[in-house]
Amino acid sequence: MKVMTLKRWGDLKKGQKWVLVGSVIVALLVLYAFWQLVFGDEPLSQPTHESMPVQVQPEGQSIYFSAEVVKPLPQGGDYFVNYRLQREASRQEVKTMLAPLLDSNVEKTREEAQEKWLQLSHKIQKEEEIENLLKISGIKDAIADLGNNEVAVIVYAPNLEGTEIKVIQDIVFRVTNTSKEQVRIAYRY
Repeated sequence: MKVMTLKRWGDLKKGQKWVLVGSVIVALLVLYAFWQLVFGDEPLSQPTHESMPVQVQPEGQSIYFSAEVVKPLPQGGDYFVNYRLQREASRQEVKTMLAPLLDSNVEKTREEAQEKWLQLSHKIQKEEEIENLLKISGIKDAIADLGNNEVAVIVYAPNLEGTEIKVIQDIVFRVTNTSKEQVRIAYRY
């Protein structure tokens, strides 16, 4: 039986070096596999609890998934959803165009872009505030659009009574300080 004694690396023959390197690699791989088995995030192949077939519904629990495809309609509640989606896409387009100008080296360009961004943010905040206040006041859904000289409000209702029109005008006045003559009100159902 041949016993190998520890030698310096330089004293080892080329074949002995390969055997030593291979042994170290195999030992590290075994250690890594053991570590993953004990402490790894992968679950063991053997379940720790009783398995259940996939098709069987657990007793006392019910999970339902469903999807609904909605065709956009030009009237009713879908009108409001479509309007908001288009409005958001338009706003994102404006923001995308303004973003590089905000980093411009030309001070005047940068200041103009900052002013436009601030105006857009102010407009968004006012429109959302009007819409939320209208919903709080009992209107099912509403869209507000602040223009240069007027505010357009479209509400989800079969018709509008005088008191509802007054509430809408008051809310718009409170938020924007716009006179009643500058408020256009429409309804959709």
